Amino acid sequence: MKSILGTIGSATCLAAALAFSASTTQAANLLIDPGFESGAPGQPNPIPIPGGAGGGWAVFNGAGYSTAHPETGTWGIQEIQGIGQAWNFEAPYQVIGGVSAGLQYTLSADYMTTTGNSQTPGGYTPIVIQLTYLNAAGTDIGTVETGGAGAKAIQYNMGALDTWFPGTVTATAPAGAVYVSSYLAFMENGSQTAADTLYWDNAVLTQVPEPTSLALLGLGIAGALIWRRRQ
Repeated sequence: MKSILGTIGSATCLAAALAFSASTTQAANLLIDPGFESGAPGQPNPIPIPGGAGGGWAVFNGAGYSTAHPETGTWGIQEIQGIGQAWNFEAPYQVIGGVSAGLQYTLSADYMTTTGNSQTPGGYTPIVIQLTYLNAAGTDIGTVETGGAGAKAIQYNMGALDTWFPGTVTATAPAGAVYVSSYLAFMENGSQTAADTLYWDNAVLTQVPEPTSLALLGLGIAGALIWRRRQ
C-alpha cells in the first residue's frame, strides 16, 4: 500500500509540476488583436469605461497601424518622433477587465527600429512598455509597485537596426483595481536630429500565474503530502 501511494503521490506531483510549467508557458493572451492584424484601432481614444473594456486597441499622439515592417503577419504599430519633438508619449493601448486587487499581470511585445536613436548622447531612454490599473470609474490608480502613483514602466534603448527585441513589464493590481491598461510607447527628449522610427508587434498580456496553474500546483503538493502521511 505504501509503495502504491508513494507512486501516486510522486506521479501526481510531477504531473502537476509539468502542467504548471506548460500552462505558464502557454498562458492565455488576454489582449484583443495582439498582432494588430485588424489593420485599424478597435477603440476611440480615450477608451470609454466600461463599454470599451475588452474592445481592442486605441492609438494616440501619432502612433498608428502600419504594414511597413511587421515582425509577423501583415500589420504592426509604427511610432515616429520628429526632429526636435519633445516628450510626445505616443502609443497603442487597450483596457481589459476582470481584474481584482493582488492579481499580477505581465505585458510583453517585440520592438524594432529602422533608424536608430538620434538623440544627443545620454538622451532619454525612449522605448517604454508599461502597465497600470483602473478602478470601476476608469480612474488610473497605478500599481502596487509604484505605490498607486502612475504606471509601472520598463524602458529600453533602440538596439541594432532592423533587429527585433523583446520588451516586458510585470505589475500587481492595487486595492480597487477592476481593469488593467497596457501601453507600447515611444518618446524622446527633443534632442533628436532626425525622425526616429520604432515598430511594435506581437503583444501578449497574461495573468501570472494563471489560476489553473495554481490549482494544478496545489494538487501536486496535496499528492505529495498524502504520500508522506501514508509512509
